[in-house]
Amino acid sequence: MRIIHRYLLREYLTQYLFCTAGFLVLLVGNFLFEISDFLVDKRASFALICLLVYYQIPYLLMDVFPAAVLFGVFLSLGRLAQDREMDALRTSGWSFPALTAPLLCATFVLCVGAFYFNDRVVPAANFRYEQEIRKIVYKDFIPFIQENVVFKGPDGRFFYLRRVNERDRTVEGVLIYQNQDEAFPRLITAAEGRIQEQSWFLKAGAYYELADDGTITTVATFQELVEDVGEDLSLFLGQSKGVDEMSRAELKANMELFAKSGLSIASFAVNYHLKVALPFAGLILAFLGLPFATLVPKSGRAIGLAISLLLIMVYFFTTVLFRELGVSGLVAPFWAAWLPNVFFLGLGLVLLFQVIK
Repeated sequence: MRIIHRYLLREYLTQYLFCTAGFLVLLVGNFLFEISDFLVDKRASFALICLLVYYQIPYLLMDVFPAAVLFGVFLSLGRLAQDREMDALRTSGWSFPALTAPLLCATFVLCVGAFYFNDRVVPAANFRYEQEIRKIVYKDFIPFIQENVVFKGPDGRFFYLRRVNERDRTVEGVLIYQNQDEAFPRLITAAEGRIQEQSWFLKAGAYYELADDGTITTVATFQELVEDVGEDLSLFLGQSKGVDEMSRAELKANMELFAKSGLSIASFAVNYHLKVALPFAGLILAFLGLPFATLVPKSGRAIGLAISLLLIMVYFFTTVLFRELGVSGLVAPFWAAWLPNVFFLGLGLVLLFQVIK
């Protein structure tokens, strides 16, 4: 790597880290302000507050990442343009693409790292954060009890549970109805049971086969029965993770489960694609920041920073907007995740073409 490339990379990465730290401090402060009333009301200890902040930092880092890349590119190249260093390099024979290619390569590496960080670290941290919040909320109550739970499972099965204890994964008043492809539907009832992934351990129940007119053709009682329901149905029983707490593999598994059950998978599908689109937004915004830094008047860096901040706000607004459109089914999930990136990439390429000319 040539000296000039190392020089540019050092400038860029220094500004990127500086912006990351600055934005992270602001978001942590905003996070503490938003939950301050809740923490005071629940009399949370200082150690617990630090723990909540610790679990939120990975999520906040992913919010910061695209903005830090854009500002890092703008501030580093903007300073070179203001000090006429960029003009000197280009007049000495360096083309703009040749100068900035290492910055794009470094940004691509950062985006790959952000993708794995967003897929592995962020969901786990979000899950632990939600667990701590639930402990605070339910510490004065009888926790994790649901009543009269009804849902449709895979293979045409319908489940009714009179009472569910999420903590120990026990159920009471179980009724499972399945309209099979065979001659007769079947019905299983049980007084109580325990759930262990896809196996339901039922006690004190009865097994019925029904004719098409609803009359009982076969009946058998049991003291214990292990029923394989084919899938881990904890998603329907309050043991589920939110979409922000799942990796792409978990989102895909839940998409398949919901599809079998006839339920909407739009929310899972949109977030499945956002797991890729959001980390690589950094590379998209780098394409925008490279020409933008050199096109802003050299005496108007404050104006350029304001415009950069506006662009970031517009990017996040369009991302949230299209995410909601995708969840509502108005836009295909893939395009709901990627259209903001496509728009900003197009804008960046247009500006980049103007600089190269």
